[in-house]
Amino acid sequence: MSDRLWHGQLDLGDRWAVWTGSIGASVPHRHLAAQLVLGDTPVGVVDGLGRRHEARAVLVDPLVQHRLEPHDQARQVFVEAMAPSAEAVAMLTALRPLPDALVLSSPNPRLQAWRRILTDPEPHDAAPLPEALARSLAVIDARLAEGPVPLAVAAWAANLSPERYRHLFVEALGLPYRRYLLWRRVQRAFVALKSGEDVTASAHLAGFADAAHFARTLKGMFGVMATQIPV
Repeated sequence: MSDRLWHGQLDLGDRWAVWTGSIGASVPHRHLAAQLVLGDTPVGVVDGLGRRHEARAVLVDPLVQHRLEPHDQARQVFVEAMAPSAEAVAMLTALRPLPDALVLSSPNPRLQAWRRILTDPEPHDAAPLPEALARSLAVIDARLAEGPVPLAVAAWAANLSPERYRHLFVEALGLPYRRYLLWRRVQRAFVALKSGEDVTASAHLAGFADAAHFARTLKGMFGVMATQIPV
């Protein structure tokens, strides 16, 4: 395609997002969401080792580096795989089966979301989080607009020492605390963009220092700039 910009629509739900439209230019990136890309024609993707693949259904596990090639029309589904919502589970169930899908799998068994989703006869919610951890996640979400939430604050909400909380967090979610926090802030900014806020206001509402900080984070996580994605 000659136009390498992104054109389409972004729909947001409870811990999921769907992009429908063209795929524009991007750089290698990785994100916490499990990603499904569906195209009427094969979609090109370059993995973290620089190898090119092509398939009509591309599945990317959380935190796996990749870069999609420009494509005229595709549907991209992003799901928070660590603790999927009922809406997200229903969406993934409706999309199955996915014959001949290309899977870019994580080397970390905890992050192999698509292997679990594709092999389970009936996809279901992940195992419930420990009550103390779930309580701390609610506190994190409530304080996102204030900026980065210190680990000590989250640990206090869980009534645990910071070191014990750090280990519990990785054990339960499969990723470091700071990485999760950054993902939640990006999600908050996307919701603000979708509601009509400009990039600067959305960045501030998600606790980023400024629009430039949000833009750098977005490029590292999704390979694009905020201004490239019309919402």
